[in-house]
Amino acid sequence: GVARDVCAWLSHHDKKGTTAVLPYKNGFKTNGQPAPISVTVENSKDCPRYAGISISNITVGESPDWLKRRLQAIGVKSINNIVDITNFILHETGQPLHAFDADKITGGTVIVKNLQEGTPFITLDDKERKLTGQDLMICNAAAPMCIAGVYGGKDSGVTTDTKNIFLESAWFSPGSIRKTSMHHGLRTDAATRFEKGVDISNTVTVLKRAAELIVELCGGELTGDIIDIYPSPANPVSVGLKFHYLKKLSGKNYHGDAVKNILTSLGFEMIKEGQDELWMNVPFSKPDISIPADIVEEIMRIDGLDNIDIPATISIAPGSDTASESTTLREKLANQLTGLGFNEVFTNSITNSAYYAEEVLSKSVKMLNSLSIELDML
Repeated sequence: GVARDVCAWLSHHDKKGTTAVLPYKNGFKTNGQPAPISVTVENSKDCPRYAGISISNITVGESPDWLKRRLQAIGVKSINNIVDITNFILHETGQPLHAFDADKITGGTVIVKNLQEGTPFITLDDKERKLTGQDLMICNAAAPMCIAGVYGGKDSGVTTDTKNIFLESAWFSPGSIRKTSMHHGLRTDAATRFEKGVDISNTVTVLKRAAELIVELCGGELTGDIIDIYPSPANPVSVGLKFHYLKKLSGKNYHGDAVKNILTSLGFEMIKEGQDELWMNVPFSKPDISIPADIVEEIMRIDGLDNIDIPATISIAPGSDTASESTTLREKLANQLTGLGFNEVFTNSITNSAYYAEEVLSKSVKMLNSLSIELDML
């Protein structure tokens, strides 16, 4: 995202026409053998796209110094070369990845599904968690291996003894990931990315990038073709922008060519161009854009908010006071008491349920989707 913005800024201000390109080699090749791991997606609503590839005969060990330095620079601790590569790719592309020990995938099959309420699952931190019926899980033929998009399991992770891996790259529903992450108190980097929406069109491209880096740094070979389960390809969101609306909202006259160039450099695809409007497809990397006002914000951001002309006079309509008599009286009393030397205290209406006894909790309101583990009760 930062690279795209920098390229758009340079293209608009310096007329350099630069483009952000994901650094992976062309001519991606495997050994041509059948894929040793099969994949079945039972819940395509919460997992509309799932891709993976098997890599055999790797050596798990320390990462090279350049990779350690890159991770250290962004505050990420080096674990081993496989984990470090997935973390590096996460921060390079915004796409979370997960590596499974392929020899621990019972039955040679990966199944994406929901399990029964209360199913126990031991995560990487050695804690047993009771799953809800809404938790999306990555399972093998016998047992769950990973809480999809959130946290890995203890019995399927990569260790120094791992020789073969199955590398996962997927798109999971933001709503599903957030509910699971908040319910279990697992605020991971992967969950944070998925719940904000990742680029579904980049799923396989990022997988290729990671697979090539693993072969380069860990040895081994790509076994079988890439598995890409994508039964219903997503359609891009189309948004129209009228130039008079752009002027009204931004306060600035933009030339049509400048608007088009800014949006094109950000990845927007023009589908219809007129004298007074543009219609475009929004890139999958920008799931937060859905209305014309969002497009105006993108244009102003790249052009520079400091370039917006500030008018000499600003007209403001006075607001009307609609406060009730009780509210007005309460405010007057508060002002009177503080003027007499009393201290007014504003307490947080949301608190931690761990502070209270069971008797109090039974009469309180527990938040199902709390902002944090510490603030979960009204």
